[in-house]
Amino acid sequence: MATPKHNLTARELEVFQLITDGLTDAQIAVTLNITIYTANAHRKKLLEKLEANNAASLVANGFRKKLVK
Repeated sequence: MATPKHNLTARELEVFQLITDGLTDAQIAVTLNITIYTANAHRKKLLEKLEANNAASLVANGFRKKLVK
């Protein structure tokens, strides 16, 4: 289900928080009990939705949009 926070799903917000904590796709996969491919797919979707080109700009955009706790 999508949230009002920039149309991110609850899982995307969860993955986003883990990215801001510095976790790699492999670490996110283990943490959330998903495959690395699924973790990577979530990261790619976040990059698209938050109009970012890499993890650094993703986190920066997240701060600007107040998505980071």
